[in-house]
Amino acid sequence: MRFDLFYTADSGEFKGIVARRLQEVYGVSTVDRGKLDMYEGAYDVKRRQYDAHALLDYLIRNMSSEHALWIVDGDIYYDHLNFVMGLAMYNLAGVVSTYRLFSADMVAKEAVHEAGHILGLGHCKNDCVMRFSSSIADAERKQPGLCARCRDIFNRKIIEPGTLF
Repeated sequence: MRFDLFYTADSGEFKGIVARRLQEVYGVSTVDRGKLDMYEGAYDVKRRQYDAHALLDYLIRNMSSEHALWIVDGDIYYDHLNFVMGLAMYNLAGVVSTYRLFSADMVAKEAVHEAGHILGLGHCKNDCVMRFSSSIADAERKQPGLCARCRDIFNRKIIEPGTLF
């Protein structure tokens, strides 16, 4: 399995750690697709933020493999939430914002979290990278890997055959 990895100019510094963590946690490889500038059509002037859903749609239109992840430096929101650190669409693509994350480790955790959604994992109540973060403090405390339950779910999704007999 392979992920296209895009990034904005100011978030390219995180591509290495994100690629390593995706390989470590999910065994997926990444292809560096280079810089993808922010889609200005996603910018909401009143909120002074980018609409994560519009960015995700833009990413989907620019990807060339089955899965993609885009690391952006702009502040993003989704729906009624004041901000989000990322947004993903099952079995397709995700966007991660570095705007509120103050370390490469936090960016990598959020990238692994969104990749988990792409790969079929939901939010988890355990001490796990798939735990929902409603604040920066939650994101900081989040573990970098999967708990045993999420690992089992992920392994079943990968091992199960695509067709039924």
